[in-house]
Amino acid sequence: MAKFRIDTLDNLARQLTFSPHDARVAQLAAAEDLLHTLDPAKAYPLDFVIFRVTGYHPKHAEALLFPGAALQHDLGQLIESVSDSLNQHSASLAEPVLSIDDVTEKFNVTSKTIQRWRRKGLPARRFIFPDGKRRVGFLLSSVERFVSVHENQVAQAANFSQVADVERDAIVQRARLLSDGCGCCVQEITRRIARKLNRSPLTILHIIRKFDQEHPALAIFPKSAPPISEKQKAFILRKHDAGADIRRLARRLCRPSSDVYRVLLEAQTDRLKRRKIRFIDDSLYHQDDAREMIDSIVAQQEIGLAASIEELRVPRDLPPYLAALYRTPLLTPARERALFLKFNYHKYQFASARRRLDPELTRRRDLDELQLHLDDATGVKNTIVQANLRLVVSVARKHLRPGMSLMELISEGNITLMRAVESFDFHKGHRFSTYATLALMKGFARSVPQMLWASRKSSGDVAILTEVADRRTAPAADSLVRHDEVNHLMSRLSDRERTVLSAHFGLGSDPATETYDQLALRLGLTKQRVRQIHHTALDKLRAAAGVTAATSTGTVAAS
Repeated sequence: MAKFRIDTLDNLARQLTFSPHDARVAQLAAAEDLLHTLDPAKAYPLDFVIFRVTGYHPKHAEALLFPGAALQHDLGQLIESVSDSLNQHSASLAEPVLSIDDVTEKFNVTSKTIQRWRRKGLPARRFIFPDGKRRVGFLLSSVERFVSVHENQVAQAANFSQVADVERDAIVQRARLLSDGCGCCVQEITRRIARKLNRSPLTILHIIRKFDQEHPALAIFPKSAPPISEKQKAFILRKHDAGADIRRLARRLCRPSSDVYRVLLEAQTDRLKRRKIRFIDDSLYHQDDAREMIDSIVAQQEIGLAASIEELRVPRDLPPYLAALYRTPLLTPARERALFLKFNYHKYQFASARRRLDPELTRRRDLDELQLHLDDATGVKNTIVQANLRLVVSVARKHLRPGMSLMELISEGNITLMRAVESFDFHKGHRFSTYATLALMKGFARSVPQMLWASRKSSGDVAILTEVADRRTAPAADSLVRHDEVNHLMSRLSDRERTVLSAHFGLGSDPATETYDQLALRLGLTKQRVRQIHHTALDKLRAAAGVTAATSTGTVAAS
């Protein structure tokens, strides 16, 4: 069973399995009714979904809106999971229960089409069938309701028997040309013909296979090229990322360029499908002229963006390399809302276009459309982030502690700021600066103690190193206060010298220290040789830290 996309619905499904039997039956009926009415192109509050299923309003529901497509998926999972706990026999229900085979026979479609219908909102329950096996089934009323809403899609899917003899002959002729002339594989043959004739690839595959069975001497598919193996796909992707041309890869593999092109297209499709995206929905997005209206709103707010002298004033004690942040004017409330409106619109368009994507018939222009929406959303996000970078600096300076790096704090804050942009709901009437400030304070409350602990640990390691090595090298100790400086200096040593120092002073991942005797035994050296390596390494560190290496008369106490 697939995983839930929304954790709250996952938890709800587990809770419903403990409800009384009759309550579960009623909740399943309510969940199926809701699933039929969901629009995948819209977004819904979680409170509404939970109330429709259980009849109760949750006390602490998330305020975010969730896309209808994600809710469709998770409601289908919930129905299947909860129905499995009922242990219902298909023959015990008042209305007929159809198996997957029954539905495929009734509508003359494949089981793969049934799975596609389930993703689009056909509710499926789990029943115990007369043969004693537990399988997925569909209530007749649910199937009829789904078909009434999706008549066109059902008719298009059930088009195997609607292919005329003339069209069937054309399909066979095209398949032969592609197999003999282009050397295409089975998948590429069916995909090309399906796109040309506006048919399902499964329909094309079925017709050609049937022809091959009836005419073995003229069979098409046995002469076609074998499908590209997973090893070949990995080779193509690796070489193309390194800059290899498609035609050169095709010649090297003795395949048509279209096969190589299809592998690259499928890889990009898979990357875009795995891209996690979440948007805050708005009623404006569902209007036909939404883009023009949003662009007009944003353009109107760009008028008179000149920042005031007060906004551009740089704090006196701010480092020069951070002063450039104050050249970007702050966002007015209206412009801030317009940018967030545009930001979420492009994410909504990406999610909608990706939902319509058919992996079998994907073209380059389809992926370019998806990538364009991602690029537009990223551009708007960067504008919002740049206008609020000074906020990160301001909050970071308030959390700065001795021994900590301001730039490290700002780097952590920038990550928090970008996450805040993704989750900010501009409909609630708050300013983003308020929301981001709270997010930054919460993030620094977690990260600052960790940084302080790491800083103290690093300083402690260096103190041990300098104190045990030579008590007169206080300047060197000052130079090695920070952990990154220790690593930088240690990188000047040979592998054996780093091993000896790290083990003797406990500077590695294992804080335990080793004596010269233990190191000599582990490294296969004499104790005197280990001592000599130790002194040589310390001299190198002192020289690297800017200390004049005088002849050392002090002797390090042997462990």
